[in-house]
This record gives sequence, structure tokens and C-alpha cells, in this order.
Amino acid sequence: MKTQLLMIATGLLTLFGLTSCFQVDNTITVNKDGSGTIVEETIFGEQMQMMLEMAKAQGGAAQANPMDKMMDKTKAEARAKQMGEGVELVGIEKINNGGKLGVRTTYKFTDINKVKYSTAGALDMGDLPGAAAGAAKKADDAGVTFKLADGKLSIIQKAPKAEDAEKVEGDAEPAPAGDIDPQQLAMMQGVMKDMRITMKVKIAPGIAKTDASHVDGDTITLGDIKMDKILANPEKLKALQGGDFDKTKEAMKGVDGVKFEGKEIVEVEMK
Repeated sequence: MKTQLLMIATGLLTLFGLTSCFQVDNTITVNKDGSGTIVEETIFGEQMQMMLEMAKAQGGAAQANPMDKMMDKTKAEARAKQMGEGVELVGIEKINNGGKLGVRTTYKFTDINKVKYSTAGALDMGDLPGAAAGAAKKADDAGVTFKLADGKLSIIQKAPKAEDAEKVEGDAEPAPAGDIDPQQLAMMQGVMKDMRITMKVKIAPGIAKTDASHVDGDTITLGDIKMDKILANPEKLKALQGGDFDKTKEAMKGVDGVKFEGKEIVEVEMK
């Protein structure tokens, strides 16, 4: 099965079917007693917002904004159950971030030790225009797990080889790792230049010590993938297309503006 970091990188390739750009920001906040919150924010680019308005207009006055499909409470509650025992939906809301529209979904949990988190479900847009097929079905794939005891937190990410990954019914076939057509690359660079996906873990009481590669105050970044940086280097893109965790990890090294945690286990000592 694919794990969290592999999903952050190679999962972007399954989104090439999207016709517009968006940003997804996932943040898990952990308290010292093991409780906490999971906040998922999706912000749409201008092209997607135009598509939403067009879809609404074509559906007539009675047609709801397609973005409402991302606010399906039943789906969100089902996702909460997939993330582990004691995870509950707090709420879903539309947000306006500097004029850019989006959706914020907030969950809470009672014990981080029982949480298994995957970004896959955060990318589920149902049948929104251009949504990638199969994204929601990956939500039950193995993701990041945690171990907390005596104020010490382990963030656990196993790194399987590409051949160990299980293909989910409905997924598009992975793109070949051969040469990338220049016209296709130019199109992707134009359409996907603002696409960005982040995965962060915030330690509420603060961090006394950690071996994480990317730390800012009380926040650890496991992944911050900016597609314009990846698309600027076709060789990096080919490495992602191969689907191998180790090759992905190597490809992410030295890419300006991209953060990628290569450790399988990150240790954190809370204040």
C-alpha cells in the first residue's frame, strides 16, 4: 500500500486530469494528552472558480454550487471513521482566502495513537468538474500513524517500493516514466503552475527536540509540494511518475521551494 509521503508526491500525478489549479493544506495538531484536531483546507484557483460558476449557471437557478458537494457531511463523517477510533467531524465551512474560495473541514480526535492519516481523502471532490477518478477510494490506504508516550511522539511513515503499491479500482493508469512530450509539459506548466499540497504536524505544547528535517517553531512539515517547481525539471517529474519512494525522495532533494520528509520515523519530544 502507498504511504503518506509517497501519496503527497506521486498522488499529484493522479490529479493531472484536473482542469484547474488548487491548493490543499492539511494540518494535524497534537496536544500533550494525545488529543487534537485535523484541519483540511482546499483553496481553488481562478480557473476552477470560473468552472464552478459556469456549472451553476448551466444548471439553472435551482442548481447548487458544485462546491457544495465537497461539504457533504455524510462523506466527511465516513472519512472521520476511516481515520481511526475517536475521530469525529467538527464542521465543514466555505472560506474566502484573499478572494480565493475554498472549503475547510475540521475533525477532532481523542487519542493520536489511534489515528491513521492519509491525504487521499482530502482530495475527494466527488463529481466536481475535472475531479480525478478514484481519489476518494484511496482514503483507506495506509497513511501516517503515530505513537505518543510520556511526551514523546513518533510520526511513522513506511516507504514501500512502487511494486508493493496496490492499484485501486477506478485509478487512471500511471503515466509512463519515459520522455515527456514537450507540448504536454507546456500545457501542464500553464494549468498546474499554482498547484500546491502541504502536510504538517503541529505540536501544541511546543517542540523541545526533534529530528524532523523541516521545522518552523512548533510545526513540522512532512511535505510541501509545489508543482511549478517540479514541472520546471522534467527529470524530477519522471522520478515521480516512476512511483518509487526512494527515487521520489532523491528527486525532491535540492528542489527550490519544495519540502519532503524522507525519514520513515520522525521523533518529537514535546515541551
